[in-house]
Amino acid sequence: MLRHLPNLVTILRGVGGIAGAWLLLQSAEAALEETAVFYAILSGVVFAAAALSDWLDGWLARQLGLQSALGALLDPIADKALTGAYLVVYTIIAGGNPALAIPVAIILARDVIVTGLRLAGPAKDGAGYAVTRDAKAKTALTMIVVAVPLLLVAAGFTQISDWFYIWVGGVWLVAALTVWSAIPYLRAALR
Repeated sequence: MLRHLPNLVTILRGVGGIAGAWLLLQSAEAALEETAVFYAILSGVVFAAAALSDWLDGWLARQLGLQSALGALLDPIADKALTGAYLVVYTIIAGGNPALAIPVAIILARDVIVTGLRLAGPAKDGAGYAVTRDAKAKTALTMIVVAVPLLLVAAGFTQISDWFYIWVGGVWLVAALTVWSAIPYLRAALR
């Protein structure tokens, strides 16, 4: 059981991201304010735990000597499930506002393409599709950007129109870094 622990943590991150995003959507659709607050808090807790698990699974794998090709493949997929689910829900909550929908579509398209390349890539060791430093920075920035609305609302900044477009600027920054970080994967695929 212990040898599967890092991958289990990784899988739970992806599942947690989808569940947390669903809770956020339930919050936005709740008829009663106390229900909305409950779901929003729960969604924020799930996101925080899932985001922290991104560090935990790697640390466990290194400490227990359980690093694996499967773990290296699952980790970025779980990250994409976590952040992508929340970004999609934010877009739904925003009514499909193109200012948000376009960068989210760019982020999701890149993630699908890079994941497809990883799955179809070199079977022997996957070295051609190792996670780059830029991709790690993109993931960290994406997690921060996804957390910002949760943190702002929790801090009492509930007038979303006051900060929405500033936050959307952050999503566009993530989209730009997303495209930039895809270049090494595309180059490796063309080799």
